[in-house]
Amino acid sequence: MALIFYARVSSKGQNLDRQLARAKKVHADKIFTDKLSGKTTARPGLKALLKFIREGDTVEIVSLDRLSRNYQDIQHLVQRFKDTSVRLIVDDLPQTHTGNGLVDQFMLDMMINLMGFVAQNEREKIRERQRQGIEQAKIRGVYKGRSRKYAANSSNREGRLVFEGIKHNYQSGNYQSKTQLARKYGVSRQQLYRILKEI
Repeated sequence: MALIFYARVSSKGQNLDRQLARAKKVHADKIFTDKLSGKTTARPGLKALLKFIREGDTVEIVSLDRLSRNYQDIQHLVQRFKDTSVRLIVDDLPQTHTGNGLVDQFMLDMMINLMGFVAQNEREKIRERQRQGIEQAKIRGVYKGRSRKYAANSSNREGRLVFEGIKHNYQSGNYQSKTQLARKYGVSRQQLYRILKEI
């Protein structure tokens, strides 16, 4: 019976230190991590955890939204833990100890359902605020959209190099065909045509 800790942050720019400190404090036997959005369960760390767990194990997370921000995914994962007889500990949910296992489980299920709904609702609110912000920026004429990867002023170094390489080959006529040019730089034909249009 192992204590397994799962830690997740949404992006590579964020760090897992706070969650890993908790894992160390509780002496977790195994730790799985992800640096990916919680809107999907297609995460390598989570997949590895689900393969690893065995009957009688305990999975601990600091908060329910670390497991997922999708209500259906939370329901599915919690049910999977139950089906495998794996106990789930959510640090920021109060633990109930009434002495009646059925009542304790009911209370936990109720809190998980509520917090799962809150996690998804918050994600949807964030998306709605982003959409409204983009609309306002468009009205003011300051919205530029997502920056292109393959452009002279791209923030992506590799993207700038690909753009300059294609530009050089195209302007000097140093290519056999557009298909060959796209293949040489590892871009799709659609991407190549966008780059050529900008050139």
